[in-house]
Amino acid sequence: MVEQHQGHISPDSQWSTYEANVQSYRGLSMSAQSLYLAVGAILLGVGDKLPFFTVLVLAMVTTWYVFFPVIFARCAIVDFHKFDLGSRYTAHGEVRDSRDDSRLSERAYANLWRGRALRARVASHIDMPAGQRFRTMRQTRLKLDLFIPVSVTVVWLVFALYILLSH
Repeated sequence: MVEQHQGHISPDSQWSTYEANVQSYRGLSMSAQSLYLAVGAILLGVGDKLPFFTVLVLAMVTTWYVFFPVIFARCAIVDFHKFDLGSRYTAHGEVRDSRDDSRLSERAYANLWRGRALRARVASHIDMPAGQRFRTMRQTRLKLDLFIPVSVTVVWLVFALYILLSH
């Protein structure tokens, strides 16, 4: 049963729901990348360039246009609810006082490109232990959500070089 909080899902439930979404999207991303790599390896053995490069383009679009921005946004939304940023900061990323009606919106905060400056302003107000910075892509997220797609992209580049240079 979903907890109700002022007529809506409670912040704790929202956080856990979005965290589950992040995990699901990561799994889907890895499955798609694995499928594309398997098909690419088969086509690499066949040596037919057009199907190989078609799959390569689809794999890169899926990785960098579909999954990376979605996973990043969901990670930002998890932070938004986990740290209750909407009630603590204004729409401009400044600390909110009780008289201020302006609230930080989930959508603005989670936007990959346009939300960057806003996330930086909010992060500048959040104290983290051991001199760390508050940021959406923390160490574990960097490893899972950036290193793996980059390494898969490198494998694709090696495949592409091989097919271009050997045929």
